[in-house]
Amino acid sequence: MNKYIYWISAAAVAALGLVFAMNFSIRPETLAKVEFTQVSTPEEMGKIVFEKLRLEVKGSPVLLLGVTPNQIEDLEMWRGFLEANQEPGSKYDVIVVEPMLPYVEIFDPAMRIEMKEEMNRFVEGINNARAQNLRVVAIVPNIYASQLIQMNPVHRLQQEHKINVMSLSVAKFPVTKEQEAAFEPRCVVKGANDPDPSGTGVFGCAIQNIARKTYRQKFEDGKFSAMMEQTSATDYLILLNRNASSK
Repeated sequence: MNKYIYWISAAAVAALGLVFAMNFSIRPETLAKVEFTQVSTPEEMGKIVFEKLRLEVKGSPVLLLGVTPNQIEDLEMWRGFLEANQEPGSKYDVIVVEPMLPYVEIFDPAMRIEMKEEMNRFVEGINNARAQNLRVVAIVPNIYASQLIQMNPVHRLQQEHKINVMSLSVAKFPVTKEQEAAFEPRCVVKGANDPDPSGTGVFGCAIQNIARKTYRQKFEDGKFSAMMEQTSATDYLILLNRNASSK
């Protein structure tokens, strides 16, 4: 009898270990850099991000700023970030924008390059700028910028073209457990019977895991809710939502 209990217990432990390993492998550990906060404008959050990462930004001559397409507040946040970064040796000299993104005209004058389709031109521009000791920032879709997504443009910059890049990606987030099922990008567990053709499953899982810290928060009318976590040495994820009752 004791032998059967032993084997049942061992199987249970192994199963729990497998579940843990699967979840750990696709749910990246993150480090909180800005705790949950509520701000009056997206620009205010952009300035908070800059102040928190002032030294890291200064040490990063090539920076990608990711946004959620069609969300003007994401671009406004990065406008606040760039306005705060005015110190010589830290300010970015060249601004590149993805032309498919609505509202990017708020960064004019800026170069327009389709990062994914014109990768060689983008790389050539970075190399020319760096040869002149100029700093480059590019504003692109967050799925291009996040280093959590394999084989995306930032991955190609680092792996194929050997360009060191710092990435700051802003994304929307669910505010209740019930919203998770319909939220995009979806959190997809690698190895599960749930295909992830877009390759954004890990990115979705990171958003979901960070968002869960907010589910018991009280969201103030007329404010924006935000937080930032570090996902790797040179990659950061910012969550930014307009509170539901805001106009």
